[in-house]
Amino acid sequence: MAESKQTSGKPMTLVDPIDMSLLDAKFRDDIKSMPDGEELSACFACSTCTAACPIANQWTYKPHQLIRMILLGMREEVLSGKEIWECLTCFQCQERCPQKVRITDIFFDCKNLAAESGKVPEKVLAIAKELIDKGQLYVVTSDWEREDLGLEAAVPGLSTDGIRAILKETRTGRLVKGGE
Repeated sequence: MAESKQTSGKPMTLVDPIDMSLLDAKFRDDIKSMPDGEELSACFACSTCTAACPIANQWTYKPHQLIRMILLGMREEVLSGKEIWECLTCFQCQERCPQKVRITDIFFDCKNLAAESGKVPEKVLAIAKELIDKGQLYVVTSDWEREDLGLEAAVPGLSTDGIRAILKETRTGRLVKGGE
């Protein structure tokens, strides 16, 4: 039988320990009190959501880990992370969850909380500004693009004024105005 070397000091860990003093139990309660958060505590971290997510491999924290982080009260990490903003909202995680946790909807709730505390990524604000300024995200810049598709050069009856006016009065409008 081979002898193993004994080392002194802290044991090696694969993840950094959580600083318990930074946890916010109110975060879990905030999410659970929202209309889509009732089933949050039913999550038993089976990872079905992560297996269903088409972009989970690009994230630092996977969907099941984010749910666990919410349950632990890791408000700052969840709301400051890129994951909630990069969610494709394909609902594959939510549709496959055996416990009926509304994962995608919870990520929307997290985005709202992040927006309320001013933690919206600059790229998201830039897209929001584009939407408010133009009333649409993709503007046909050349008549030939439509003509190549056999359509009239100008979009008939297109008016984005109503959309822009509505958006200016929403949280999106307030966020964009605050970012200027």
